[in-house]
Amino acid sequence: MKKPLLALYFIIASVTLYAQIKDSTAAWHYKTDNYDCAIFPMAYTSEMAQPTKRFTPGFPDIDKAEHAMAEQLLLQRDTSKRLPDIYRHLKKYKRQYFGYTGKDGHKTLYINLFWDDSKYIRNWLKQMVMVQGGGANYLCVKYDIDANKLYDLQINNDE
Repeated sequence: MKKPLLALYFIIASVTLYAQIKDSTAAWHYKTDNYDCAIFPMAYTSEMAQPTKRFTPGFPDIDKAEHAMAEQLLLQRDTSKRLPDIYRHLKKYKRQYFGYTGKDGHKTLYINLFWDDSKYIRNWLKQMVMVQGGGANYLCVKYDIDANKLYDLQINNDE
């Protein structure tokens, strides 16, 4: 009787430990009246978010980046001419934040923005949202925290 009970305890403890380890890469949900964000820890890895040195952004980093987006987004190079619409509807986008240190040593945030559409976007707090097409509903931009500058805006194609 003790062996099956001990085996069951071992299985439950293993599953619980695995779940905690697995969740260490899940994002923190940070929501304000103006933005709804997923902040991914440095332990999270994906094909797009693997620069050399990662860090976990803090709430002040996110607030600073959001302030910069509100001030600097319309100054970005936009060949699609969609930035005014994106800017007007900025509150409707969910965001994912990934922190890394660039080659110049500056702390940088990779910001993934996407239209809040629960029909297509699931698990946005657990994994990076990557889609092809979708137009201005999906975009990304980088933010240099040290220089307080947005750069490298990319808006998805319509197709």
